[in-house]
Amino acid sequence: MSVFQFKQFSLVQKESAAKLTTDATIFGAWLPIENEMKSALEIGTGTGILSLMLAQRSKLNLQAIEIEEHAYREAQNNFLSSPWSDRLKAIHKDFKHYRSDNKYDLVFSNPPFFTNSLQSDINSDKNTAYHTNQLSFKDISKGINQYLKDLGKAYVMLPEYEMGLFSDLLRQNGFHIHYTLFIHHNIYKPALRVIHGFSREKISSSREDKIFIRDENNDFHPEYVKLLKPFLTIF
Repeated sequence: MSVFQFKQFSLVQKESAAKLTTDATIFGAWLPIENEMKSALEIGTGTGILSLMLAQRSKLNLQAIEIEEHAYREAQNNFLSSPWSDRLKAIHKDFKHYRSDNKYDLVFSNPPFFTNSLQSDINSDKNTAYHTNQLSFKDISKGINQYLKDLGKAYVMLPEYEMGLFSDLLRQNGFHIHYTLFIHHNIYKPALRVIHGFSREKISSSREDKIFIRDENNDFHPEYVKLLKPFLTIF
């Protein structure tokens, strides 16, 4: 589907290699936004879905970096055609070469995670979108450490194994996990994705939650419906 219609905005994804996913919409609908947060940076925005969902939910000023040109153009157009165009900015840049004096209250990313997998010989955009060729875990962890305010929060979504690797890198930079969401397709399957919330603040115990997309009857789980109802037209 080249255009996905949400309740308050449209997402054009005709040219971008990375298409909309269910776990991305869960990430965008769930990510905790605190009242004092004013600014946010997204690392690797794709077509802009996460920043658009956060703009709908908050008053955040959002900057979203994307290296791949087709995705950047679509993100920029999606931002400009949304009701929150004055608070959304797409930046066409390799994050490794991004330089700014700004620090942010919130940094978030749904990054590429394939590290040693077979890649396409003909679709370099797809390789950039799904593999760590251009955006490594080390690059993201370094950027979070550099651009997050001292009391800021960072949220990242990855498969469980890759999340373990990434969490180790952030721990080396003095970060701690304070919140975790496990995303399951249904009650019988292991976690499809893991979202960790990181901060520099030491806490005695971190919070953990689960969300299931489908229930035991293969219907949409009530908690999933409740979370996505402000966004999806099917609810």
